[in-house]
Amino acid sequence: MQALWSRRPLALAAAFIAVLTAWRIAALATSDLDLFFDEAQYWFWSQQPAFGYFSKPPVIAWLIAAATAAFGNTEFAVRLFSPLLYAVTAALGAGIAWTVYDRTAAAWTAMTLATLPAVSLSAQLASTDVPLLLSWAAALLCWLRYWRYGGWWWVGFGIAFGVGLMSKYAMAYVLLSLPVAMLLAPVTRETLRRPGLWLGLGLALLLFLPNVWWNWTNELASFSHTADNANWSGPALKPYKLAEFAGAQFGIMGPILMLAFLWALIRWRRLQPAERVLAAFAVPVLALMLVQALVSRAHANWAAVAYVSASVLAVGWLLRQGAQRWLAVSLALHLLVVVAVQHGAGLAPLAGIDPWHRMRGWQAMGKEVAARLAERPDALLMVGDRAGMAEMLFYVPPQPPEWIKLRDGKAAGDHYELVSDPASIGARPVLYLSRWGEADRVSPRLAERFSRVVPVAPVSRLRPTRPAEVYNAFWLEGFKG
Repeated sequence: MQALWSRRPLALAAAFIAVLTAWRIAALATSDLDLFFDEAQYWFWSQQPAFGYFSKPPVIAWLIAAATAAFGNTEFAVRLFSPLLYAVTAALGAGIAWTVYDRTAAAWTAMTLATLPAVSLSAQLASTDVPLLLSWAAALLCWLRYWRYGGWWWVGFGIAFGVGLMSKYAMAYVLLSLPVAMLLAPVTRETLRRPGLWLGLGLALLLFLPNVWWNWTNELASFSHTADNANWSGPALKPYKLAEFAGAQFGIMGPILMLAFLWALIRWRRLQPAERVLAAFAVPVLALMLVQALVSRAHANWAAVAYVSASVLAVGWLLRQGAQRWLAVSLALHLLVVVAVQHGAGLAPLAGIDPWHRMRGWQAMGKEVAARLAERPDALLMVGDRAGMAEMLFYVPPQPPEWIKLRDGKAAGDHYELVSDPASIGARPVLYLSRWGEADRVSPRLAERFSRVVPVAPVSRLRPTRPAEVYNAFWLEGFKG
C-alpha cells in the first residue's frame, strides 16, 4: 500500500472520496431524522423560485428544487446535494494544494477536507455552507492559477465569486482576503496591473446583481437580516463568548490540523509566498469572527470558509516537517466523527442523550395538524414561530398546505410574513398554532384582527429523550383585515 501511495496518491484519494460520498448518500437514504427547521425553510423557498429570500441568497433553494424535481419532496432529496458538492470541494482543495505544493499534498488535502468534522456534520444536512465552501475553494484555486499562469483563469474566479455571493453573503470575505494576500505576499501585487482581476470582479458583480435587485424590491430583507445578525450595538464585551467560539474552532477543523495551522503561522518567516496567500484567505476571516464573538455573538460555523485554505496550509506544513504520520492520525480521528455523525442518531436515544432532538417528531405532529385541518377543508394554517411554520409546511400534506402568516409589526420577521398576502384569507378560518412557553395564547395584536378566537386541544411534538413540545391551537374566524 505504501508503494502504491507513493506512485498513485491522487488515485487512492479519489477512491477514498468516492467511497466516503457513497457512504454518506447511503446514510441519508436510511436516516429517520426529520428535517431541521432551516432545511424545511430552504425547501419551502425552493417551491417559490426567486433571486433571493428573507435571510439568504437563492442558490440553496435552486439546488433543493433540482434535487426534489428528480427525487420528490423527501428528506433524502432535500439533503442530497450536500455530500455530492463536498466531494467536488475536496477535489478543488486538491487542486489548490497541487498548485502550491505537489500531488502528495493534493491527495492528503482532498481526504482531509472531505472529513473535516464540520464537513461531516454539514454533509448530512441541507446547508448554505455547502455551496459557499465549494465557491470559495473554486475562487481561491482560480485566483492562484491566474496569479501563477495568467490566461483565462479570471473567468473561473469571477464565476466562483459570483455564485458564492448568490450562495451566502460570507463569500464577500474574498474582498478582505485579496488585499491581505497582496500585502503579505508582495509578488502577487502584479495581478493588480492585469485586466483579468478587475474583469473577474466585474463578472462576479454582474452575477450578484439579480439578488441586489430582489432585495431592492423586497424591503432589503436579506441585507437587513444579515446586518441584524452582526449586531455590534451591544453594551458590553463578551470574553466568555470569545473563548467559546475560539474553542469551537478546534472541533470544527480538528485539533491536529488546527495546531498545525497555528504552528505554520508562528513560523511565519519560513512560509513561501503562495503559503502566505493561503494564510491570507483564512486569518482575516478568523480574526473578524473572533471580534464578532467578543462584541456580539458568532456561531461556530461562521468562519467556515477559512478552513479551506487553512487545511491546505496545515497539510502542506506537516508534510514539509516530515510529519505525515500526524496526518494519518488526524484522518483517523475525523473518520470516527464521520461514523458518529452518520450513525449516531439511531443509537443516541438508547443512551438517553439525543443531540438530534430538534429533528424528531415533526412528521407525526404534521399528521395531527393535517387531521385538524381536514375538519374544515377551507381552512388556512398559521404557526407563530418560524421553526414550527417551516416544519408544518413540509410535513402537512399537500406539501405545502394552504397557509398564511400575518405580520405582528410593520417589518416582516421572516420569509413567510414577507410573501404572505392577507387578502387571501377572506372569510376562511385560520388554524393558529403557538408554541407553549413562548406564546401560549394569541397575541392581542393578532386577536384584534379576527372576530372570534376559539381555543381547541393542543398538538404536540414528541421527542424520545425530552418532554413533548406543546403547541396551543386556536381557530381564528372572521378576519377583519
